[in-house]
Amino acid sequence: MLPSIKRSLAVAALGAFLKAEAAHISSRTKPIAIPKSAPNDAGVPLDSFVSYSFEFSSWPDFAGNLSHPNAFSYNLMSNLGKLQGSMPIARVGGNTQDIAIFDESLETSIVGIIRPNISADYPTIITIGPSYFESYKTMPEGTRFVHGFNMGANSSAARAATWASVSHACKAIGSDLLFWEYGNEPDLFTASGYRPDDWAEADYVTEWLNGTTAIEEATKAACPELAGTKFMAPSFAGIGVNDYFRLDPVEVFKQGLDEKQNIGLIASHNYMGVSTNPGITLQGTLMNHSSVLAKADEQIGVKDGIKALGAALAPNVPFVMGEHNSLARQGRPGLSNGFGAALWGVDWNTYLASQNLTRSHMHQGTNYRYQSWQPIETNLTARGTKPPYYGNVAVAAFMHKPSSESELKISSLPSSSIYATQYAAHVDDTLARILLVDLNTYNTTADNNYTTPFARPVEKYSFQLPSDCKGEAQVQRLLANGSDAITGITWDGYSYNYELDEGKPVRMENVTCGESVKVDGKGMISVEVPWSSAAIVSLDC
Repeated sequence: MLPSIKRSLAVAALGAFLKAEAAHISSRTKPIAIPKSAPNDAGVPLDSFVSYSFEFSSWPDFAGNLSHPNAFSYNLMSNLGKLQGSMPIARVGGNTQDIAIFDESLETSIVGIIRPNISADYPTIITIGPSYFESYKTMPEGTRFVHGFNMGANSSAARAATWASVSHACKAIGSDLLFWEYGNEPDLFTASGYRPDDWAEADYVTEWLNGTTAIEEATKAACPELAGTKFMAPSFAGIGVNDYFRLDPVEVFKQGLDEKQNIGLIASHNYMGVSTNPGITLQGTLMNHSSVLAKADEQIGVKDGIKALGAALAPNVPFVMGEHNSLARQGRPGLSNGFGAALWGVDWNTYLASQNLTRSHMHQGTNYRYQSWQPIETNLTARGTKPPYYGNVAVAAFMHKPSSESELKISSLPSSSIYATQYAAHVDDTLARILLVDLNTYNTTADNNYTTPFARPVEKYSFQLPSDCKGEAQVQRLLANGSDAITGITWDGYSYNYELDEGKPVRMENVTCGESVKVDGKGMISVEVPWSSAAIVSLDC
């Protein structure tokens, strides 16, 4: 084991936390009562709730190809599939989706040119060839895909190339194809210069209907068994119309976006803020449940507005987060790549599930600051597992379903506050798990905004369980040195670091796991949670 990893994991050992901080434990005086059955307004997440959105230009880096598959990505995806009981879905799209031009004669999978004056994070001139689609054949069995087509390019030649790519995509993906997507964040097309300033909802709807018809016809011709594949749409970046976001997501449905009823998922995008904007902080922006509520409420408003249209779309179409992460423009170092961002991800994604925002595609790309893992070695970023992945693992564990027939319901407990949240998971109408997330920042490299560094506090929570809960409850913890840690992170005593076993779980002997708490004769349990950490309590009810 690398010395730095061993040292940081040793600091994170739970036994040391609770022993050393005994004098700093504060207790929630009122027990939190949890009913046997989930409340009527509990969220019902889809299978594969923890899923990903991969930047189109980065997909070959993450997946590899048939001759050089990316075993690291394979292992990390497999971990999540085992934990939640269904494999993550890979949506391949993002900004570069609407830049990529297909060239049948290109012998390599992708050629990209980065123009730093436009973006230093991804190429803005992109050509893909037939071998690009090999990357869809490298993921673990059970992985399903959403493939994004270029809507941004507006020339007849570019559009003809897009239709020509359909046969290669459908043949490569085959029965693992879940949805198509046509266009990424078209509400930004005028801001990006892809469309004129007077381009409005009616223009978008017309283009989308014409383009999706062309894709459907090309699919039917090349892959008749996939005819009828539906779309994920509209994949807008914004919530309301302003000088930047120029299309209203509710209005496009009013104007007939789903008139053919070929939309299988209503998808929206979200970021908590923009990485380059002033005033963004860990405690104020990410590790802050009020921020989570505000952003989620915006999405819920769009969901409710679309659903209220009734006949304007097919019934019971799920609303999902098709692309999102902490901070737009690929994140900010020191915020998006630290353990605090992992804890934000746990709170944010679980709250989404509790509100029937039914699947979460966390976005990532090569060298992005908010990525869950860096798939390859570059001159900017070392290959490795990043802190947000550990948050994905914790959410997957909380969302576990024993079978696809089981019904999972997620509810946010009313005791949640700005810096501490609690959730309940009911499986088949029985309380199965409790999630506790402490969002108080506790830093390791600074003085925590105090003139004298303070010992790490621990919060004690008590729960009144249903009367048939008994025995011992098992506790699994998401731990690190503090909210600013970028290494030494564990879930339930396991590390998923690349350098240990290429992302497979490795048990760390110096980190406590196998912890349990006793349910007393009155159905009460108590659980201690250090600042800047999370815990899942699994029950026998």
